[in-house]
Amino acid sequence: MRAVIAVDRPFHSVMLANSLAGQGVEVAIHTAAPRRFYRGLSDAVRTRMVPSPMKMASYALKRELPGSLTRLDTALFDRVVAATLGRPDMFVGWASEALYSARQAKRRGAAFVLDRACPHRDFQEALVARESGRLGVAYEPQPEWFRQRQLEEYELADAILVPSEYTARTFPEHLQAKLVKAPLLGRCAEPAMIRTEANAEFTVGVLGGSPVRKGYLYLLQAWRRLALPKAKLLIRSGNLREYPALRELLASTSNVELVGYVPNISDFYQRCDVFVLPSVDDGFGMALIEAMMNGRACVATRNTGATELVENGREGLVVDAADEEQLAAAILRLYEDAELRRAMGEAAQARAREIAGSGLYDRAIASLLKRTMHGA
Repeated sequence: MRAVIAVDRPFHSVMLANSLAGQGVEVAIHTAAPRRFYRGLSDAVRTRMVPSPMKMASYALKRELPGSLTRLDTALFDRVVAATLGRPDMFVGWASEALYSARQAKRRGAAFVLDRACPHRDFQEALVARESGRLGVAYEPQPEWFRQRQLEEYELADAILVPSEYTARTFPEHLQAKLVKAPLLGRCAEPAMIRTEANAEFTVGVLGGSPVRKGYLYLLQAWRRLALPKAKLLIRSGNLREYPALRELLASTSNVELVGYVPNISDFYQRCDVFVLPSVDDGFGMALIEAMMNGRACVATRNTGATELVENGREGLVVDAADEEQLAAAILRLYEDAELRRAMGEAAQARAREIAGSGLYDRAIASLLKRTMHGA
């Protein structure tokens, strides 16, 4: 059996490719990224370069390009993949960039699997519009032509890979039967050593990408509300000061440190007494599992898919998204109870080890193969 994966950047495609290859599938990745970016990719998996000029320029210039250009680049990447696809038995495309190649694959008799790590695009766009307003930045809706290509991908797909129940719930009823849940449990190495002593300053850490979706607004509001003595908040992210609401909060809130690039991410987790993931939208949130593996007590929102693998109150504290009061209460509880932090950190690491060895992802991919290739 032959499978082609098309994705302009690695994302979590290494996990998928390795799982397929480990189950006897001949796998090739069509991508705009050099193979060296695919760390940990099995030697059995081939890669083929496909041009994606705008994204290559964005990487070289180290700056984000306008959405209009990246969307056109996505369509171009899709066209080239379609022209070079060959005749696979299965085609796996990343959401938003697989329409033309999916049509071609299905014409040639292949099963089409769409990988969508985020919620349904209409649900997510409504959330982004709301959060942009709260952060004080203009919201640029995606053009209708781009929305329609995303919706058509959903309809064309024989199966849609999603990472969590949180993501699955956002899809309409008529698509539910297509969904295959595959938790994004990639390699999560244990740290060489876990710091067990408390910091002189109670230290809370958070990391993640887009401030629009990661909930920094509510975390900073909670941190300002708490005004804890001998406490520090570490934020590893992009330039938060580009967002007026975050800029104002940073200026008026004490004991916040913006952290730059960290070569070994375990070093960041080990600086923390508590890790918080305040996401308003996180299809899975691998950072939560990483922090747990590092023996850290954690707070995360129900809009973080990985919390489905956490027992609330034992391995972490789970709160509603976009709720500064619940975030503040959870952080305060851990601030005031060192024994709870210790016990929760130990339970979290034990659970992360269990999850890492569970084979959940590989079993999901095995189920995907069965249903798409054998009609089961």
